[in-house]
Amino acid sequence: MTSLLRMLNGIERAETAAGVPLVSGTFPAGEHDRVWRALRAEHPRTGLWPVLGWTAGEAAKGTYDWCRQQQGPDRLAALHDVDPAERMALITRSKLEWTLHGDPDDPQLKAWQQEYRAEFDAARVAEAIGPLTEIPPGIRRQTGGYPPTEVLLVPAAAGHEVLALVPGLMAIMNNWNGGPSHPDLHYADHVFVLRHWEKTWGAELYHPGVDNLELAVTRPPRDPLAAATCAIEQSSYCDDLEQILGDVYVVARRQAPADHWSFWWD
Repeated sequence: MTSLLRMLNGIERAETAAGVPLVSGTFPAGEHDRVWRALRAEHPRTGLWPVLGWTAGEAAKGTYDWCRQQQGPDRLAALHDVDPAERMALITRSKLEWTLHGDPDDPQLKAWQQEYRAEFDAARVAEAIGPLTEIPPGIRRQTGGYPPTEVLLVPAAAGHEVLALVPGLMAIMNNWNGGPSHPDLHYADHVFVLRHWEKTWGAELYHPGVDNLELAVTRPPRDPLAAATCAIEQSSYCDDLEQILGDVYVVARRQAPADHWSFWWD
């Protein structure tokens, strides 16, 4: 631990409302990717997951706005009872339901609905985007305070665990609309989605910023059908991607195959 912290300045320690110990440090501007990757490489030895953009004090303070039953190791254990792939499928299905709502007798709406259905059909999206001949660089969302100069270290086995152990790093997305199957995007959905993407694509928590999120991706999909499937999931989880990137076809070409993903909720 001592050698780990030598690369950091401004060491700070705190504890969440549920008793999870946190430590953070600072580093020079522009060093965020190097620092994150160095600390991530040490994770198998230290058990500390690096999260950019937070100090220990800020992260711990946010947990006191949450019920203690909704955070910490016990909450994490309960969330592991949910199949993350099933929750991702539910979120996608619910977003399609919401997209297709309206008067079924409206001829213009019917035409739009045909286009909407195509955007949720991985085979049709894959056919539209064609072969992925170039690997995109990925999108890094430029928000206030970016790039970060702080890194938080959390005792967690993976990035999705951090979001459960330290709630408040991400927000409840009240502006997300779903259909009857799953009308709202709950905080726990961030945990489920990230856990699903960790297993499927090697997507790892990099920089959560309350209403924005960055992931480092070790196994991004590179064939059209897999990229299309991934893009449909991403666009369902974060429909504000259309403001950052574009429709699902653009997401499939420019973000899904990249090794860095960004999300933002307006």
